[in-house]
Amino acid sequence: MLHSAPMSKSTELTVFRASGALTVPSILANAGPVAVKKFAEFFTVPIRNPNTRQAYYRAINQFLAWCDQAGFQELEDIEPITVAAYIERHPGSAATKKQHMAAI
Repeated sequence: MLHSAPMSKSTELTVFRASGALTVPSILANAGPVAVKKFAEFFTVPIRNPNTRQAYYRAINQFLAWCDQAGFQELEDIEPITVAAYIERHPGSAATKKQHMAAI
């Protein structure tokens, strides 16, 4: 589990309550340690609500898995048109698509 140094139970930052460590998608791992650090920071610093944090984490992983299946190998190859193509093909509801856009 990824967390900050606990000051008290109410200020501890956790990515997930019941699951294990934060898994970094391979396209980010291949981008190097700075990308991995930024990925971890995104899920621990600006997103205060743990449910939102989990939903965004799932959304990002789904998007990056789709990118992997589409043949993207470098993070730099993913462009706004890539995101648009993903959202257009996404089978979820309008609310789910909106949430994925916010996470991406």
